[in-house]
Parts: sequence; structure tokens; C-alpha cells
Amino acid sequence: MKEETAKKLTRLQKLVDNLCGIYSRVATRLGVHRTFVSRVARGERHSAPVEKALVEEYERVKKQ
Repeated sequence: MKEETAKKLTRLQKLVDNLCGIYSRVATRLGVHRTFVSRVARGERHSAPVEKALVEEYERVKKQ
């Protein structure tokens, strides 16, 4: 059981590491501020290019 738990925790940490920089990567790619990307992700602002880039980045990270 401990080995299974360790594997799950390792996988979780990898997912967290991959997701932590998602706003920054999208912001850099689009030339906008990270907080704007964050606001779009939370639904406080609307931007089709940012939404598209967030989904693309999510799909990329999900495959890893």
C-alpha cells in the first residue's frame, strides 16, 4: 500500500509542477500580464486568444 501511495504522490507532484507555471507560460506566449491570464481563467475577464491558449496549454500538460 505504501508503494501505491508514493506513486500517487509522485504523480500529483508532477501535475502540480506542470500546472504551476501555466498562467506564466500563456502570458509570455501572448505578450500579456500573468494576472490578466489568471483573471480570464477565473472568468473575471474575457479574451478568446487567452482562453484558447489556456485550453491548449492544459491539453499539453495533461498529456505528460
